[in-house]
Amino acid sequence: MRKLMKVLLPPFVGFAIYFLLVRYHPSYFSLQISQMGDGNLDAFMAFYRFLLPLLFTVAVLTQYLIVVPIWNKVNANAGAARTWAWVSLIAICLLFAAGMSYAIWDKAQGIHHLLKLFTFMFGIQFIYWMINLFILRLLEVRVSEPDTNKQNN
Repeated sequence: MRKLMKVLLPPFVGFAIYFLLVRYHPSYFSLQISQMGDGNLDAFMAFYRFLLPLLFTVAVLTQYLIVVPIWNKVNANAGAARTWAWVSLIAICLLFAAGMSYAIWDKAQGIHHLLKLFTFMFGIQFIYWMINLFILRLLEVRVSEPDTNKQNN
């Protein structure tokens, strides 16, 4: 049951928070599917609104196949493994942010627009992963060592 919670709960909480932010934005009901790829906040919200089931499915599969096994290995190891896990997470967020930003960047709007997109995409991903890892941390159950000071009867 705990393994199922590690797979489903972190993506659900992260997506629920983003859903609430998108759902209660004033332009939610005016979002059109044709807005996706415009490189602005409304385009991101349209993408999220119309592809939410697919995005959540990908998040759960990623959690099951990649995140939970890495989480378990990192928790079993000390120091250097945790440092490399953080460095890898930040590098992956940077790479995906760069790729997505460049893909939707309108060159006519200049390099400043690309930097804004990159910062936004990195922030969205990094916040999602912080929520995800925080929930995983909450789900960790510390196994207490047996009490060796018990009196023998």
